[in-house]
Amino acid sequence: MASKNSIKVLVTGASGFVATHCVQQLLVGGYTVRGTVRSLKNPEKVQPLRDLNFAKERLELVEADLEKPDTWPKAVDSCKYVLHVASPFPTTPDENTIKVAVDGTLNVLKACAKCHSVEKVVLTSSIAAITYGHEDSNKTFTEKDWTNIDGKSVNDYLKSKTIAERAAWDFVKSIPEGDNKFKLTCLNPGGVFGPSLTDIQGTSVEIVKRLLNHEMPGLPHLGVAAVDVRDVAKAHILAMENPNSDGERILLCHEASLWLTDLAKFLDKEFGPHGYCIPKRNLPYFLVWLASFFDSSVKGILPMIGHAVKIDNSKAKNILHLEFIHPEKSLVDMGYSLIERGIVPKKSGYKPRTRL
Repeated sequence: MASKNSIKVLVTGASGFVATHCVQQLLVGGYTVRGTVRSLKNPEKVQPLRDLNFAKERLELVEADLEKPDTWPKAVDSCKYVLHVASPFPTTPDENTIKVAVDGTLNVLKACAKCHSVEKVVLTSSIAAITYGHEDSNKTFTEKDWTNIDGKSVNDYLKSKTIAERAAWDFVKSIPEGDNKFKLTCLNPGGVFGPSLTDIQGTSVEIVKRLLNHEMPGLPHLGVAAVDVRDVAKAHILAMENPNSDGERILLCHEASLWLTDLAKFLDKEFGPHGYCIPKRNLPYFLVWLASFFDSSVKGILPMIGHAVKIDNSKAKNILHLEFIHPEKSLVDMGYSLIERGIVPKKSGYKPRTRL
C-alpha cells in the first residue's frame, strides 16, 4: 500500500476559508498537496498556506482560475484525489455567480475526466442546494431534498449552488467510455464558522465580524444550520478516503436548530465581559427589507428571513463517523481568531484566551 506522502491531493481555491483548513489537515495527515490560487503574486493569500506545518516539504501551489478551462488539465495532472472547494460566494450574488459556479465546476470535472490518475472528486456544495424554495416550514431536510430554484425569493447564490451541484452529478453520469470515470461525493455544509487561518475577510467571517463590531442595530430573524470549519475540512478527507461515500450527497451541520440570535448569545456570553457589545434583539422584517435598499449584502439574505433550518445529519455520522463540534465553540473560536488577527479591533478590556 502506497504511503500517504506519495498520494497527491488537489485542493481548488486553496486560500479560501474552508480550503485552507483542508490543506492544513491533509498536510498533517501526511498527504502531498497541490493547491490552486488565482495568482501566486498575492502574498495575502499565498503566505498563510506556505506557513502551514509541512508546507515546505509537501505543498505545491499553482495558478488556476474557475473561468479559464485551459488552466485545469495541468492542475489535476498526477493527482489521485481532487477536493473541489473553490466556488463564488459573493456578498451580492447576481446571474454571473451562477455562470461562474457552474462553468467552474464543469471545467474542473472535465479536466478530471481526461486525467486517469484521478480516482475521486469531493465537491463542496452547500445546504443552499437543499433547503430553500419549499413551502413546508416544518420540514426536516435530508440529502434527498433539492432547493426549488423556481421557489419564491430563491436568489442567485442559492440557484448557483443548486445548479452547479446538479451539473456535477449529470456530468459524472455522462462521462463517455474511454474517459476517466472517477467517483464523486458532494458535501453540503451549512453556515461555516470556526477559527480562520488567514487574514482574508471573506463572506464566511462577515457575520461574526459584524456582530463583534456591533455593526448591526439588531438581528434579522435568520435561521442558521451551523457547522465548524474544522469539521467541514475533516469531512472532505474522510469522504475522500471512504469508498462508502462514493456517489453520495452528505449534509454537514450540527443538529441544533439555531437562529442568528442564538449565535449572538454565544458571542455575548464570551466576549461581553471583554467589552464587546453584541446586538441581541430581533429586527422586524420590514426594517430588514428597508435596510436592503442601502446595504446590498442585506438584500441577499431577504429570502432566508424566517426560514427555520431543520436537518437530519445522520448520514454524516453513519458514513463519515463525524461527531460535530458544538456551534458555541465554533463561534467563540472564530471570535478569538478574528480579534487576534486584527480583523476585529481589540477592546481595552480584551484578554487573550489562555486555553483552547
